[in-house]
Amino acid sequence: MRRICYFMLSLVLLLGLAACGPAGDSGDKDDPAPSVVTNQTYQSYWMKQHDYKTMPIAAFNTVPPKVGAYAQNFITEENYRILAESGINTAYCLYDKLDTYPEDVINALAYCEKYGVSYVAGLNNAHGQTSSSILESVIYQTLIKNKPKALGGVMIMDEPAYINMSAMATSRKCFEELLDKKLYYSGNLFPTYAAQSQLYNRDTGSPALPEGGYSYEQYVQDYIELYKPQALSYDYYPVQGSYPNLSGGYYENMSIIRKYAMQAEIPFWVYIQTCSFNTNVRIPTEEEINWLVNSSLAYGCKGIQYFTYWCPLSGGEVFNGAMIDVDGNKTEVYGYVQKINRQIAAVDEVLMCSLSKGIMVSGTSPCAIPEEDVIESYQNLTDVSGATALVGCFDYNGKPAYYVFNNNNTSQEAISLTFDSPCKGYTVQAAEKEAFSDTSVMELTLKAGEAVLVVLE
Repeated sequence: MRRICYFMLSLVLLLGLAACGPAGDSGDKDDPAPSVVTNQTYQSYWMKQHDYKTMPIAAFNTVPPKVGAYAQNFITEENYRILAESGINTAYCLYDKLDTYPEDVINALAYCEKYGVSYVAGLNNAHGQTSSSILESVIYQTLIKNKPKALGGVMIMDEPAYINMSAMATSRKCFEELLDKKLYYSGNLFPTYAAQSQLYNRDTGSPALPEGGYSYEQYVQDYIELYKPQALSYDYYPVQGSYPNLSGGYYENMSIIRKYAMQAEIPFWVYIQTCSFNTNVRIPTEEEINWLVNSSLAYGCKGIQYFTYWCPLSGGEVFNGAMIDVDGNKTEVYGYVQKINRQIAAVDEVLMCSLSKGIMVSGTSPCAIPEEDVIESYQNLTDVSGATALVGCFDYNGKPAYYVFNNNNTSQEAISLTFDSPCKGYTVQAAEKEAFSDTSVMELTLKAGEAVLVVLE
């Protein structure tokens, strides 16, 4: 649980929905925005840096100002160039809030514009803002009057409880009235392992928990009803305990989020663990980061968010790892993320323009997969075999697409796909595209946590 986030705002301009627009849409960045954004009408509705085929790849605590134990102000053009080179296209602040570091925010927006990054601005107590308070604050000069091109949205609140949702909805409406209508805001939800008191009242004790308790599914439903988000974002950090153990509720949480996102016809986004915190959450290996990203994509997620880019300052928790250390140096995790981001960029057009239809599985899984997500076959694909195979099945504008994933965080595995007749199409593996034809059985060898996209023509 990211306790530091209890004191901060978070999340996001939303860039991608679960399907592309109607047939004939060009996808040009200047396409007019639809009046209602749904799975069927999505266009380049928010940021001009990204079109609707680009998956948002975000990171938390991207480049910090001089604060606390940070030895200097790291908000420089060079550091934002390094950020962009990692494949991250959306920046979330942690310390560089509008009301505490306005000049740094302005500089960050300029660097983001230069390198094609969307910057999501933070503000202390954003979920309590009214139209008058916004107009009277630095927000007006920085965001409303100047309307910087790189502005991707305003962070409202991270890990809200039930008691916060109405205030969040009110503040969002105020921001939308004053800022460009293309800008939307969201809150990032707690994971299933949060206590009921966190979900309901953030451990304040008031109001008291409802009689009978407060379930996680009710929490998600209330959030959708009260806040009406453009996407469901949540954090679940399964890389815990001794290597190679993973927390068992990982797929259960994703399944719940996926179910309600599909019902609401909105995408879901996930946080990917890149650092250690507390005493039991460890730094993931390269294979585990691949496993986290690819399992999420196979399940149908439309946005990847890394926690974190820059290592946070230790307060109530002690942090280690991340892509950049506290002194501004790249860690080995930077290279891991940069590499998997190339795969995301190579497959995002298909996945952003697809609807998730279910999961095919074979063999074992390090975390239990809910039965309601599993299907026996999908269109041409009649059988999957392998010791740890998981295949995300998608409708890609009327064509079948499959995200074939080695659901093993430690070992290479062979996975076999059987089609009902000889097929042709292409694969994308390790960011490399390769055509195939007259294939009835496809034999794949995938490293631990690796995935390959299979698209049938």
